[in-house]
Formats: sequence, structure tokens, C-alpha cells
Amino acid sequence: MRGNLNAALSTGLQVPSLHLPMNKKTLDHLLIALTVLFDLCFVATAIVVAYWVRFESGWTPEALALHKGGTPPLDDYFRLIPLMAIIWLMTLKALKLYRPESNATLSAFWTLCKASGIALIATLAALFFIYHHDAYSRWVMLLASGFSLVWLFLGRLVLHRFRQAIHAQGVGVSRVALIGYDARAEQFIDLLKASPNSGYELVGIVTEDESAVPSLGESQNILEIVRKHRLDTLFISSPTVRNETILQILHACEGVPVQINVFPELSEFIKGGTETITFFQGIPVLQLRETPMQGVSGIVKRLIDIVFSLFALIVLSPLMLAITIVIRLTSPGKAIFRQERVGRAGKPFNIYKFRSMRADAEEKVGHVWAETDDPRQTALGKFLRRWSLDELPQFFNVLKGDMSLVGPRPEMSGLIDTFSESIPHYLARQRVKSGMTGWAQVNGLRGNTSLEERISYDRYYIENWSLALDIKIILKTLWAIKKGSR
Repeated sequence: MRGNLNAALSTGLQVPSLHLPMNKKTLDHLLIALTVLFDLCFVATAIVVAYWVRFESGWTPEALALHKGGTPPLDDYFRLIPLMAIIWLMTLKALKLYRPESNATLSAFWTLCKASGIALIATLAALFFIYHHDAYSRWVMLLASGFSLVWLFLGRLVLHRFRQAIHAQGVGVSRVALIGYDARAEQFIDLLKASPNSGYELVGIVTEDESAVPSLGESQNILEIVRKHRLDTLFISSPTVRNETILQILHACEGVPVQINVFPELSEFIKGGTETITFFQGIPVLQLRETPMQGVSGIVKRLIDIVFSLFALIVLSPLMLAITIVIRLTSPGKAIFRQERVGRAGKPFNIYKFRSMRADAEEKVGHVWAETDDPRQTALGKFLRRWSLDELPQFFNVLKGDMSLVGPRPEMSGLIDTFSESIPHYLARQRVKSGMTGWAQVNGLRGNTSLEERISYDRYYIENWSLALDIKIILKTLWAIKKGSR
């Protein structure tokens, strides 16, 4: 075992120096989106090419005879494209050909053959029930299915080779550590050795017995290990790791965006039947927690942050300049207040706000929450806070990437340790970027309110996140600002 692990860590699995901001899940989602786009183009093209071969190529005597008697209009077959595209996409999805592990293997080809047959039968049946006569050539449908089969497989082959080339450059690679070491872990390492461009880089083993294998440390120090080695995924070999240790690992890593998977016992896998069961090269893996806000939706969320914050800064720049001037004229001190807050994965950053209190407000009291009628507020500051104008500079934080438009509100660094010790699951809010507004805030939990309730709302947002939920929160925030209640 030791020799295999040393080989896995030293050959074929080390990522080169090129590190782009894209993890494995994001790359998987992008390639799946490309696969869907390719499939749509191939199906549409297959219909046109099949029409040409059948009616205009002159390759068959029937084609010549039909041409003399009048060729069916191509526009009729153009109208078939949406129907065939929907049938093909539904069939491919049903046969699980849009999963990251579905690649250009022989097994995938035979599954595509099955999909081609199902799509052909479904298309002919749909045409029969829609038109009730032979309005379309069955030969065109058959040829289109054949062309689609070949091109869909070739497209997957190209994307598969592209994925391997990308992984070879260190892009979209997930940095992995094993927790526990047994025969199952050995099998996992062997598969990584056999698939050097699988998208996983084995960083090392977390084990109590440091003399047995090259070890990253003990599981009780898992948080430090995750941060030090920039780990994306943990695989736990459950037979060798006690349940108490797994719970300790889950609790310790609650505030960092690391995916945690378990190699289950065979009996556990058979009884599971849940969507958290995934496969790594045929090995069943029980996924306990997934890193949120990744993939295509995560990229769209970031693009929305950039576009919206840039637009807001341009449109609101006259107002922000006026506020800056008035603050400087009405009270001594800087117009922009900077304070250290803690964001995603516990990373500290400086948040920007228009100063709404006296310049010496924190000298004697330190990091404390502001009260509703805090005596430290200036007259202008009270107005700014009521209409949330003090938070406008945070669009710079969003543009920089420290924050998002929507997410849990960032906490002051001096309060994190206290809250994490006294409030269960408090650090779970650090799995995503902090936001200018959030689900808790639009539900009335803003400022000095129940922290337990806010954490409950933040966890709901993280576990149920979607772009639609973000839009809903933004609209509710704008409505609350309009009423002056936020």
C-alpha cells in the first residue's frame, strides 16, 4: 500500500503551476452545458443533412423521381427541429448521458445507440399522432437519427479530450485528501493512478498513524489541514474512521467550502437509494455535503454581481460624492469607514461603509453591534442608516469579489470566536460569500436582532440557494428600502 500511495503522490497526480479560478464542479457544469449545446446543433444539422441526402443528393433513384415530382419543402423539416431536439434531450437525460462521468467510452456509445433508437421511435410516434398521415419521410427520420448518433458521440469524444487537456494544465482540478486508510482507500488511489487526468489531485492522507503512510496530519487538526493544503474535497473511509470522528470533521469544516464524501459500507449503499450517492470510477461514494454556489449558476451569480455593482457605482456616483462631501462638512473624520469583517472560508476583508457615527465611536467599546438609537450616531448617520445609504460603498466590495449582492451579512472578526462557540452551526454561513443583503435581512432580522434566528435563515438560504431566490431577495430589499424599513 505504501508504495502505491507514494507513486500516486509523486507521479501523474501533481498539478502544474497553472491555477485558474475554476474548480472541478464548475468545469463539469460548463462542459455539460457545452454538451447540451453541441447536441442541439447536431440534431438540427442532422435533419437538414438527412433531408439533402434523401431528396437532393441524387444518390438514390427514388431521390431523382421525387425531385421530378416535386421535392417536399425544407421549411416543413425545419419545423421538426424543436420537436426532435426536445425528444433527444429528454432521452439523453433519462439515460444519464449528461453526467460528468459520462464520457466517450464504449459503454457510452452503446447507451447513445439506445438513445438513438428511443428518439427515433418517439419522433415517429409523435408525428403519427400529430399529423395522422405520412407527412414526413421515415427515411429522413432514420438518416437523421443515424447522423445524430455519430455526431453526438464524436462531440462527446472531443469534449472528453478537451477535459483531459484542461485537467493536465491544472484547471478544474479538485485537491483531494483521504481520511482513513484501508483496502478501499487503496483502490481509490489505484484508480487515481490509472486516470491521471480525472480531475482529482491526491494531496495526501489524514491518519492517526503517521508511520504507516505519508500523512498530512491527524483528523483532530482537519481544519488547519484543509486551509494549509487548499483542499476542495475530503473522502472518508467510514470503516476505519469512527462516527464520532466523522461528526467532528463535519463540525470543524462547517465554515470552509470543502466537499465531504464517505466511502460507505456495501450494506449502507444498498439501503441508501438517495441522490447523495454518487460514483467515482465505479466506486459508490456517499456525499454528505456539497459545496454550494458552484457550476454554471455560480458563474452567473458572479457575473450578475460584477454587472450590477458596476452599474450601481456608475449611476449612484453623484449621490455617493454628495454624501462624502456632506459627511466631511458635518463631522470630523474620514467619510469612508473601514472595518475588518470575515467572509467566505473565514477569510478577513475590509468592508466599506459611509461613516454614520463619530470618528472615535469604537475607541472605548471595541467591536459591538450598533443599537437602533445608538448615541454614537451622527444626525446625518441616522438618516443614512434608515435608508441604507451608508452601505452604498459596499458595491466596491462586491466588485472586488470580497462580497456578493446576496448572502449572509459579514460579521466583525472580533465576534466570530464567541459566536461560533455559543451558537450551533454558526460557521456554516462562511461556506458562501457574504452579501450586501440576505434572506435574514429581508425577513426583518437586521442589525441587533436574534442571532440564532438569523443563522437559521442564513442556513436556509445556503441550502436552498438559487438565482431565483437571489432575485427575490434583491426585489424584497429594494421594496424595503423604498418603505424606509430596511
